[in-house]
Amino acid sequence: MRTTELDISGSLAWKEGLPRPQWDLIETWIESRCGPDRRADAWVAVCRQWLAELGPALGRGYDVAESDHFLALASLEDAPGRSLLQFAERCRAVVLSVLAGVAEFKIPGKQVILALRTAEEYYRYISLYFPEGGHGGSAGIHIREGYPHIALCGKQVWMLENTLAHELMHASLQHLTMPLWLEEGLAQMFEHDMTGRSLLQVDTEMARRHKRYWAKHGLDELWRGEGFFRPGRGQELSYQLAEILVRLLIEEARPRWFGLVREPQRRFFAFVRQARESDCGEAACRKHLQFGLGDLAARFLGRGTWSPGL
Repeated sequence: MRTTELDISGSLAWKEGLPRPQWDLIETWIESRCGPDRRADAWVAVCRQWLAELGPALGRGYDVAESDHFLALASLEDAPGRSLLQFAERCRAVVLSVLAGVAEFKIPGKQVILALRTAEEYYRYISLYFPEGGHGGSAGIHIREGYPHIALCGKQVWMLENTLAHELMHASLQHLTMPLWLEEGLAQMFEHDMTGRSLLQVDTEMARRHKRYWAKHGLDELWRGEGFFRPGRGQELSYQLAEILVRLLIEEARPRWFGLVREPQRRFFAFVRQARESDCGEAACRKHLQFGLGDLAARFLGRGTWSPGL
């Protein structure tokens, strides 16, 4: 059977003038008509059709580029699609290497990247996946509903690369049930380390700012993940503190004695795999790292009541 026999035009729900595939119907068709060895190709064919419809609906000047593991819809200007795909492939290889046994890209076909030129186009697209109301701003998002994919906003390739590195870390961790603060901390760290840009500079003034803010508001909005979506100062500080805490954990987990002693790293990986959103990762932290989240936060914020209010 040829995978091109599937025409998804009848499985597109149009909203705000944009095509949104009915992924459940498409999945049923592929599962029932394609053998296991043909399903990945079928999904790639479906995604090509979807992007061919989405590009013109967004506006003129979009084109589809493809690599071994990725499909990108990007502007024709300055050919960012091909450059992004090369960067995406490097990110994928690095993530799978440094988080071996933890990170996985569990997706039925190729990872889809939408590189949208303007904030208007970006928010028009992602509004399909968010309820009405106030939300913090963003330059990219890993959408997990339906067929998981990444949407980015920007014209400059270096800015798109920053956001793409961040969102690819999210994509590699979606199969886990970790709390958002841990996932965002890993994504922030990978973005900065992979690109070498906008590195987090922790100085005395930043430490004071964090201590004042969290002493007033408590850490529950960080542990529960609410702080990453609230407009305003709390969102920025949540991202910063998440990265700081993850960097503290990773520094402690580095292999010792020229890489021969790897038990700290094994404990950290076990914590990441077993951390649960339901308790903010507290139980896994105590089990594998032998301290609580409040103890971790105190290393940067000093003494205080920092444990999750479960």
